[in-house]
Amino acid sequence: MYTQEIRKMVNETPIRDLNYRNYQQRQLHEVEPEQIITAAGKVMPADKFDYNGQTWEPNEYKGYAVVSMLNANPGNEELTVFLTSLQQEMKYNLQPLNGFYMLPPESFHQTVANTLSADRYKNNILHAGLDGAYPGMVKNAFSLLPKPQRHAPIRMRLVGLSVFGTAIGMLGTFDYETDYNRITNFRDGFYDDVQLENLGIRMTRPFIGHITLAYIEQKLNKNQKEHLATTINELNETIRQNKHYFLISNTGLCKYDHLAEFQHQDNYPVYHFIH
Repeated sequence: MYTQEIRKMVNETPIRDLNYRNYQQRQLHEVEPEQIITAAGKVMPADKFDYNGQTWEPNEYKGYAVVSMLNANPGNEELTVFLTSLQQEMKYNLQPLNGFYMLPPESFHQTVANTLSADRYKNNILHAGLDGAYPGMVKNAFSLLPKPQRHAPIRMRLVGLSVFGTAIGMLGTFDYETDYNRITNFRDGFYDDVQLENLGIRMTRPFIGHITLAYIEQKLNKNQKEHLATTINELNETIRQNKHYFLISNTGLCKYDHLAEFQHQDNYPVYHFIH
C-alpha cells in the first residue's frame, strides 16, 4: 500500500517549467561538445519517416499543438535561409546517406504548448466527436489569458545544434528573463484552463526552446554516431560566430497528420504576444 501511495504521488506531481537560470544553463549544457558526443552515442531511429528507396514517406502521427511557425512570424526570413543551409551541410556530411530526414522549411516551428497527439488525440478528441469543437475550446482558453503588454516580439537566441534521442534541433535561450517569462506565463494560463484540463490536456514536459531540423531514421553504428557528433560540433563552431534570433510575435493552434506539415485553418485561434 505504501509503495502504491508513493507511486501515485510521483505520478501526480505536477510538471512545471524551469526557472530562467536553470533553463539557460540547461540549454547551454546541451550544446557543449562533450554533451553532443554523449547524446550522439545514444541516438535511436525516430520511426516518424520511411525512405522507400526513392522518396521519404511520413508515418501517421496525428494531433494538435500550439506552435509558433517560423514563416508566420515576421522578421525570420533570413533565419529560414540559415537553418536550411545547416540542413544541407548535415545532409552532405552525415552517414548513412538516407539515415536522416530533413524537415521541410515550411515546418520549422517552436512548440509553445503541446496538447494531444497520437492515441491521446484519438481517444480524447477524435473518438469523442470533439474535432469540430476543439478549436473553439482553445480559442476560449486564449481569450482568458492576460492581454499582451509589450510592443516588441520575443527574441529567442539560437545557440547551437543539439542531438536529442531521435532528432537534431537548434536550441534557444533568451537574453532577457522577461522574454522567457512571456512564454512560461502563457503556458501557465493555458494549462490552467479547466475545459482543456477536463480533456486531459496538461503540461507533460517543461518548455524547451528548439526548432527541430531533422529526424534520425536509421540505426547508426559506432562510427556513424561518432561522425554525427563531430559534424554537429563543427557546425556549432560556425553557429557561435554570429547571433541568430527567432522573433516570436504570435503562436496559434495547428493540426498535423504527421510531423512534416502543420496546418493552420482560418477558424483556428491565434494568440499575439505583442499589441
